[in-house]
Amino acid sequence: MLKPVATTNCIIMQQDNNLTIDIIGYDCGWGGADYGCEDGPLKFPYDQLIARLAAAGVQTGWRAPLGLKHLGLHEEFASKDKTLGVLTEGLKRLAARVGAASEKHHIPLVIGGDHSCAMGTWPAVVRARKAREAFGLIWIDAHLDAHTYETSATGKWGGWWHGQPVAALTGHGLPVLTSICGRGPKLSPQHICIIGPHSFEPAEKEFVERHGIRVYYLDEVQKRGFQAVFTEALARVRGGTAGFGLSIDLDGFSPADAPGVATREDVGIMASEALPALSGVGHLHDFRGLEVVEFNPHKDIDGKTARLMLDLITRIFLKA
Repeated sequence: MLKPVATTNCIIMQQDNNLTIDIIGYDCGWGGADYGCEDGPLKFPYDQLIARLAAAGVQTGWRAPLGLKHLGLHEEFASKDKTLGVLTEGLKRLAARVGAASEKHHIPLVIGGDHSCAMGTWPAVVRARKAREAFGLIWIDAHLDAHTYETSATGKWGGWWHGQPVAALTGHGLPVLTSICGRGPKLSPQHICIIGPHSFEPAEKEFVERHGIRVYYLDEVQKRGFQAVFTEALARVRGGTAGFGLSIDLDGFSPADAPGVATREDVGIMASEALPALSGVGHLHDFRGLEVVEFNPHKDIDGKTARLMLDLITRIFLKA
């Protein structure tokens, strides 16, 4: 029986189910040069998602987005370095919300916002679950996001902060970004798998190769099929870890499926291949969190990207 309970800025759909998802809106564009995806969490159809998850028997909590877009005025933060202060404040607020959910053994679902959120989401999950360097992460993306501050100037998209989270999570980068929820690396490179990248700089490729991060480039995904690649990646991130998560950048998908993203590429993973493979992952006993990020509603076409987000999340939390 579905029981809506209203509190201040909060709607909780209560059901008798062991799986509880806390939806968190990361309304931040400070990590990239295009601020449009800060409105992603504000335009996302939460009502439809909550209804879908309720129909699947999943208990869902939702709160209003964090208000990060209001931390400053865009015209005052016209360069990457100027945004660092507001970005780190946003990451700390996100980490606090994610940590609170994880400590209750709920599953945080972060709706972005730019992919800088990973530097707040996963450190908070790792700390709450006591899984430092023993946590697995599957990262679906058109890009490697493995720049450090020193190499980011070569970045195709201006070298902004949303291109640095993979490096930061493994302890490489500016201390202010690597010390969210404690100093030092949060993830071990051997427990990270990146699926679908095809647009990146030499410094990023050198980084992932030097640190032993398993990358399934788009050509391998296309050759082997998403199902085979994802199944292999899932086994890798679950082997010898205390849990795992899934970070999905929508620009990793074909622009025909996801036109409304911050950094659109010409090709990508086909949604029709990915959706069946992802079905039920959220019900695995060691699943700990999900991000779906880089939704820019100002670039969406006929609501395609918003629908893909709904379909992805619904599939992930469908019971097998």
